[in-house]
Amino acid sequence: MKAVVLCGRGKVEYREVEKPQIGERDLLIEVKACGICGSDLHFFYGGMEPIGEVPLVMGHEFAGIIVEKGKEVEDYWQIGDRVVSDNTGGACGRCASCARGNFVACEQRQTMGITMDGGFTKYVKIPGSLLEMYKNCLWKIPENLSFEEATLMDPAANGYNAVVQQGNLKSGEIVVVFGVGALGLMSIAQASIAGASKIIAVGMKADRKRREKIARKYGADEFFASDEEENIVEKVKEAAREDGVALVVDAAGVPALTSAAIQIVRSEGSIVRIGMSNKTYEDSLDGFSLKNIRFSGHMGYNQESWRNTLALAKAEKLNLKPIITCILPLEEYQQGFDMTKNQEASKVVLVP
Repeated sequence: MKAVVLCGRGKVEYREVEKPQIGERDLLIEVKACGICGSDLHFFYGGMEPIGEVPLVMGHEFAGIIVEKGKEVEDYWQIGDRVVSDNTGGACGRCASCARGNFVACEQRQTMGITMDGGFTKYVKIPGSLLEMYKNCLWKIPENLSFEEATLMDPAANGYNAVVQQGNLKSGEIVVVFGVGALGLMSIAQASIAGASKIIAVGMKADRKRREKIARKYGADEFFASDEEENIVEKVKEAAREDGVALVVDAAGVPALTSAAIQIVRSEGSIVRIGMSNKTYEDSLDGFSLKNIRFSGHMGYNQESWRNTLALAKAEKLNLKPIITCILPLEEYQQGFDMTKNQEASKVVLVP
């Protein structure tokens, strides 16, 4: 079968790989769609060293159909089930996070498409050891969702976790979202569903061409480009007026925006940092203490995030279609990655 394979830092090949063989405890998924995530760009273009042992098949936002089932797999899973993976491929099962059922936070977690073979190919094996330990490593897809839409469950569940679970947003409060990539857009969508009275999106001038429109469709009331404004902090605070900003979701991760978030958020507000950057933070942290701010690091989601976000999609309260810019055949992966890198797309989905 053909696959998009990471072979080294910034070295990617489209080549033949062996179809996985399953054992009596495993499942085999035929991939029907797999999304390109912003984190994939770091490995694809060489911004980061591979985390797993290479070569490995990329792609962690995938959905498909169960086509083979080991005879020892529980009856809950049946051949023909439409499923989406939360991209967990393994966990220790013993640490404090695993003991709480939060396998995504396990320090020894294996991530499909990042540390082990993933979904930019035709077939993916789900190990029986994982299925037995973590019963929600796969989720059944509601009938009203396409496979392409189901690949958006990863960023959508991220947004739910950031806004509702970690951000503890209350209906009527004001939210600011830095960054309008997939994670930022899904945070905007979740804030709108949760009842934010005003949502302020902060992107870049380049985002005005496509992403501003999508952000507004998902519920953003204001859109500011940080590279157009002389003082983005004052601009946002002016828009929030006397109510103040209760929650800042930083889906960009640039240290300068962390500093801006401290200035923007109201006293006893919350900041949730989704985005990442290897640049150092060189400003004062005193604002956290003086304003009694709650600051949360964010990594992914948990089972509550997935369950509730799937319920919202099934109830048609969360529309996953607007964020999909284009659907390309797997062999056109280079175009998809370039479009994502150049901000010509909010989300590209590849179909094997």
